[in-house]
Order: sequence, then C-alpha cells, then structure tokens
Amino acid sequence: MMLPSIQEIKKKRVTLGISQKKLANAVGTSQSLIAKIESGRVNPSYDAIKKIFEYFDTIELPRPGLARDIEKRDLVWIKRSDKVKEAAEKMRIHGFSQLPIRDEREEICVGSISERQIIHELMKVQDPKSFYEKPVYEIMAEQFPVVDESISVTAVASLLQHSQAVLTARKGKVIGIITPSDLLAAANGGNRQRRTRAELISR
Repeated sequence: MMLPSIQEIKKKRVTLGISQKKLANAVGTSQSLIAKIESGRVNPSYDAIKKIFEYFDTIELPRPGLARDIEKRDLVWIKRSDKVKEAAEKMRIHGFSQLPIRDEREEICVGSISERQIIHELMKVQDPKSFYEKPVYEIMAEQFPVVDESISVTAVASLLQHSQAVLTARKGKVIGIITPSDLLAAANGGNRQRRTRAELISR
C-alpha cells in the first residue's frame, strides 16, 4: 500500500481541524511523537504512518457546500495603528488565535496577526515591554486569503492548508471568517448556528 508523504500529515490534520493531542489519542501514541513526526525530527515506522492516514480516512470531510454555510460573521478586527498588546488582549478575550488587520481610513483588510507570530517576534527582542507597545503594522503578516462567500467549502479547505484563516466577502466587502475549527464543525455535522463575534473598534 502506497502511503502519502509524511509532510502531508500536518496539512491533513489542520484541514480536518484535529489537534495533535486528539490525533495522538486516536492512534495510540503521544502528542510529542506527533509533533516530532510533523517537524521531521523522527522517522516513524510504516505501521505508524499507516495508522495515522487510516484514522484520517475515518473522519468525514466537510459535506459539499459553500463558504457562506460555515462562515462566522461579525468579525473582530484590529487596526494597523493599534498596539501589539491590544491585539494580544483581543485574542485572549475572544479566544481567537489570529485576527485580521484593517486600515482604519479605508476600512480594508491590510494584513494579519496571530499568537504564533507574536511569540515568534517576541523571541527576537530583549525588551518585551517596548515590543508590546509597537504598532501592529510593524510586525503584521500578509492578509488572510479573501474569497467570495459563494466559493465551495472544498476550495476553502485547500486554502486552509497554507493559511490560518480565510476571509469571506460579499460584493467585494469582507463579511466573515473561516478557520480549521469551522471546517471540523461542518464535517461533524455540528451546530451550524453562527457564533456572534462582536466587532470591537478602538476609539
């Protein structure tokens, strides 16, 4: 039996919205081993890889549908001129791991910021306090992909292999967001009711 490459494990796991811990429990191994496999630090056995991909095959992929069926409305944004500490606080309050960044003058998406990115940048500085006082635009990453809400869920899943989130738009205006966890909820036939994400705009 020819198995997909080891590099496909993380992509597949993220697309399905499965945590390393859940995958480890499902295949009877440790989370640390899954992390090492995904980072290429160990060379797992054929049986271990086979078991992982067999588990993936048992997970129901998102049923054919459109982005509008699973998008979450009422985005929480951060402005490009806001401070890094404000972005971190919004992510903490709302339980998100990433936020889109907008230009306050034109109200368009100009970038993104995530917990992972903040931690990565924080490791480079000697003065954390001054780092958190920086404006977001100094460390922001590229904006999340923006797609029309009529695009298929399958196409969104493909984009989420390379991005932490996908923004959805209607008539050119961004109105929603989709993350890997939203895909998992759709795959499991979970509650389709939209969670309200109140938009907070610093005055």
